[in-house]
Amino acid sequence: MSKAYRIVLPLLLLWLVAWIVLSWPAIQDDALIHLRFADNLYLTHHITYDGVTPSYGASSLLYVILLALLRSVFTSPDLPRAVSSLAHLSLFAGLALLFTRNTIQRSPIARLLGLVFLCFIASPGTVRWLDDGMETGLAICLVALIAWLTFRQSSRTTTTLAEYLAFVLLGFSAVLLRTEFLLPCVLATLILILNRAQHDSHSYRVSFRALLQSSHLLLGSLLALAVILFKMHVLLPDTALAKSHGISSWRSVLTSTPQVLGGALSFGIGLLLFWLVTLALVHRAGRLNLPALIANSVFPVTIVLAMSRGQEIQGARYLVWTYFFSILWNILEVARLPHLPPASSPQSTASQQFTRPADKLLVYAILAIFLIAQPLEVKLMYHVLTVRAETLAHFESEHLNLLQGKLGAAFDVGYIGYFSQAQICDLAGLVNGRAPARLTTPLRAEACARRNPDFIFGNRSQIYLMSKHMSLAGWQICSQYDFTNLRQPDSHYLLLPPATADHLCHDITGAAPYPIDQSIPIQPYPS
Repeated sequence: MSKAYRIVLPLLLLWLVAWIVLSWPAIQDDALIHLRFADNLYLTHHITYDGVTPSYGASSLLYVILLALLRSVFTSPDLPRAVSSLAHLSLFAGLALLFTRNTIQRSPIARLLGLVFLCFIASPGTVRWLDDGMETGLAICLVALIAWLTFRQSSRTTTTLAEYLAFVLLGFSAVLLRTEFLLPCVLATLILILNRAQHDSHSYRVSFRALLQSSHLLLGSLLALAVILFKMHVLLPDTALAKSHGISSWRSVLTSTPQVLGGALSFGIGLLLFWLVTLALVHRAGRLNLPALIANSVFPVTIVLAMSRGQEIQGARYLVWTYFFSILWNILEVARLPHLPPASSPQSTASQQFTRPADKLLVYAILAIFLIAQPLEVKLMYHVLTVRAETLAHFESEHLNLLQGKLGAAFDVGYIGYFSQAQICDLAGLVNGRAPARLTTPLRAEACARRNPDFIFGNRSQIYLMSKHMSLAGWQICSQYDFTNLRQPDSHYLLLPPATADHLCHDITGAAPYPIDQSIPIQPYPS
């Protein structure tokens, strides 16, 4: 297996770098929301999207702060993309180093699991989600650190002051990056308490010493929550509020989750299946104790919490970190087993049967499924990433800065908001503050229509919704943009009113506009 690592690791790294280079011009629409927040934080020292109104519309305060710091040196819109790709490469390198250490090398099945895990990390589907300019790569790096360091600490009875402070910083950073990372910090703290309590008294009775020695991650998390509450006056970002529809919408979480994970291919459904394989192997090894069950509860607990809020799950990035934590924990749990004699040996016991060929066969089966699915994933991801790169180039080629200072209504505000620097009435309720985030989509559309926007940016259904609340008669299509995804094309349109369409559109795109009714059905609005 060591020889396999020496051969396969360089190939996987080259494969990963090739896809990162191929997809370099691509960037997610939401990443430019964070970059505009970062620009304004750098200029005004406040968390604001438009430079004036305070807004908690960024899902990650730490990421905005990091981009703002880097923004003082690099002003390119590629900045988020560079940060996310660096995080992805760091994740791959860190896991490769972990899986080639002596502790892993002593367990053949753990070495095999690690190699398969790295295949998933280097897949095109993972590049799509970790190299899109969002904070997902940084988030998974922190989750991996929490899992690995907690696992190491779980076998120790003491924590040095330096280790304690490092854990406090880790918990603080994780929750400041994403508030939902309070969950893995709480579960990791519980695991440490149980392990140390068992070591102290050979039972799961909790002692004060165990509580004190295990409180670091939780302390860091609470400090981060205190900072967020002090700075933003609320704990959850506006994005979470806008996408939460109450417990009555719990069924939508169950129906959307398979679609989200299936659409993410190896990064979604593939890693989910791999997690179940690692869980099965831990169970077969007789290591599925209470701490291991807690480590594998992150995904189901997250789903239950999402159901309790009716929280929209619009991408795999909101779920994959949950079973990423569990996968890494399970591999480390398997690696903890000693190197055992063959099953036919007289010294072999029931627990030693863990290394039977059937267990490796299970791992090879998930590897075979991964490899069989790769040609399809390569084809789909190549299309998505190249189209996304073309979309970004399209935005950069136009003079959208001529819309600066004007009011626009838009659903997907990342590209149009960043390149135009216009005032945006956000129909999705993400960046305009707490009050719009509480409204339903039709009410936000009505409110934006009352403000008489100077332009509208949206797809067909979104523009149709706006036509219910304002007259779009005579409006012109200035430009069309491809926001394609795996399921279907998603064309967005830039609309301008009759008074400004002809001259402004020509200045923006260099071409004449055309009537809206040639491409988009609209609702006749009563005069």
